[in-house]
Amino acid sequence: MTITVTLHGPVTLHLFLVLLCCPFIGTSQVRKYKPGDTYKYKLTTDVYRNDKYAGKTISVSEHRVVQEGDVPGEEIKWLSKMTINGKDTIRLDSIAQTVAPYRISLLPEGKVLLPKLTIPQMVGEVTDLNTFFVAIAPALNADKLTSKNPVITNAEWRQGNFADSIFILYGTDCIEVKQRLVSATRQYNHIQTLFSPPDSFCLTPLIDTVARKTYDFPNNFQMIQKGEGDKVNVFWGVETFVINTKIDNRNGAILHATMDNVLNLRMRYNSTPDLKSYAVEMPVTIKRSLRLELLR
Repeated sequence: MTITVTLHGPVTLHLFLVLLCCPFIGTSQVRKYKPGDTYKYKLTTDVYRNDKYAGKTISVSEHRVVQEGDVPGEEIKWLSKMTINGKDTIRLDSIAQTVAPYRISLLPEGKVLLPKLTIPQMVGEVTDLNTFFVAIAPALNADKLTSKNPVITNAEWRQGNFADSIFILYGTDCIEVKQRLVSATRQYNHIQTLFSPPDSFCLTPLIDTVARKTYDFPNNFQMIQKGEGDKVNVFWGVETFVINTKIDNRNGAILHATMDNVLNLRMRYNSTPDLKSYAVEMPVTIKRSLRLELLR
């Protein structure tokens, strides 16, 4: 694998000054798991559809340090979910708790894999939490960022599959990942991870239209969603997201992080299962702002 490293003037100058005063800071820390530790994260998501506010969800996950063979990691179970839309608040805790516990590890020899997605109401929470952890995982070279090496573009494009086979019948995306060390102190590192469409088309298209450029970049997102009756809704277009993560250098844990996720899509509403005919085609814009917070 070839890694391209690009230095940007303002970042390099800032980190050069940091090095002058504190020559040993600025190295991303590998996660250190402490046996018996249990902690929680709160995930808050605000959604806008076609520039109109569509509501908020607040969910809480519990993480317990466990040993998987020789590799420690964290077992995740979901405790609660709440949706807020205008004056209406709905508690979905019992649904959140039906997600089977699953494990990840941020150690170099560990893995951060999506579990099997079987609860449609929790697909967003499970995949979003996973994305926050993937962003700083060794597989994406976040641990290789240093004050002397503050920007890394991963040469390998990443393919994702987010279908649950219940509501999301098919879902794939393809992204290029760039890591940047924004700031560093002895206590904390601030890492920015940019997920963007590659310069060339990288999906196996559901329909010929997907392979043609719809917006300013090649399409890197496609999805089939269950529609009315035996109909389906087909989406395709461009997805980008940026994650900013504050990491505790004592143990490599995420203290808090934000994600800005934008999807510029086309939608074919009530398409036949063979995708050959549909009721109407329309543009769809989805913007999501997410916050992940470690609960003390």
